[in-house]
Amino acid sequence: MERGFERYLADLVEETYTAFDVAAVLRGSRSGGSRVVSKLLKNSRPLERHVVRPKLTEYERTIGRQFETVLDYAAGDAPFDRYTDEILARDIYWDALRNGVRGERREAIRDRLLARQRAFGDDIAPIVDAESDEFVPAVAEAYDREDAVALVEEHLAFSAPLHEERSAFAFELDIDPGDILGGLARALPSISVEFTDEALRAMRRAEQQVIPQATSEIERAYQS
Repeated sequence: MERGFERYLADLVEETYTAFDVAAVLRGSRSGGSRVVSKLLKNSRPLERHVVRPKLTEYERTIGRQFETVLDYAAGDAPFDRYTDEILARDIYWDALRNGVRGERREAIRDRLLARQRAFGDDIAPIVDAESDEFVPAVAEAYDREDAVALVEEHLAFSAPLHEERSAFAFELDIDPGDILGGLARALPSISVEFTDEALRAMRRAEQQVIPQATSEIERAYQS
């Protein structure tokens, strides 16, 4: 069952990488007129390979580790509160929360992030208990067709928290020109650029590819 989720997650990351436009991020950065950005714009492909790809891989691993914790909750008898600290520690949105988000708004976002993961755990609990170890057959065993499709559509929409609270999060790339360009570029200063808008756009594009594929797999399970 876990491998099924990881496959969809990997597909989402791959599609996000394909859709991601690092040149648009650089052009829109606060350092848009700098010499560093100008040089990087001429070498966007190496930047994608050496900075964007590792960042997305890091997110994939973090989400995977968070899923392991949610799965422990779904498969066990312990109350959800026992898992909240670990779930937040492995939440890419909680990690990207802007420093200026405080007080009641911060607590409300925390509660929504946790509620999302708790709902995920509650929804996969019947799948964990299914006889099949494969994700799609287990989903078909645990749910009727309509509920199964709704489950996939909801829980593969990883961009939902960012879409709902766009201004609360800041996703950033730290770029060392020397690592990308080598040579004389080692004398150029490192920069940090925010890619929150591009992350949302690329993730939504990825979801438009992966979620329909996943729901088609689910629906075929009810036709056999």
